[in-house]
Amino acid sequence: MALLQDIVASVLNDVLSAQHQANLIAESLAEEYASSPILKAFPVPAVSVGEMDITLNFAIVGDEQRCESLNPDDAKSLEVIVDAERLASLGKERLHSITLKITSEKIAAASKQRGNPLIC
Repeated sequence: MALLQDIVASVLNDVLSAQHQANLIAESLAEEYASSPILKAFPVPAVSVGEMDITLNFAIVGDEQRCESLNPDDAKSLEVIVDAERLASLGKERLHSITLKITSEKIAAASKQRGNPLIC
């Protein structure tokens, strides 16, 4: 079990880290391409995370009644189950999902906030 806010933060952190790692590789390739008489004629390969939707399926730990009267501010501190096997064993009425919509603009803003300027 984990807090919903921790799971969402971890997913977003992983997306930011993946973009940062791709940028570091692109930077290294750019230096290599610049120093090669043959490679400098080619564009440097680079990857940028575009738009993505990530759907997280979960169940709330504890009292099912709690979900019905839930304040949006309280939702982030909910203890949730995300393990696929445990979710499969629960009734469908206990399952919930949240979709994270991620865009390259949001990644760029979050990356700058973390101090990892985007290269591409």
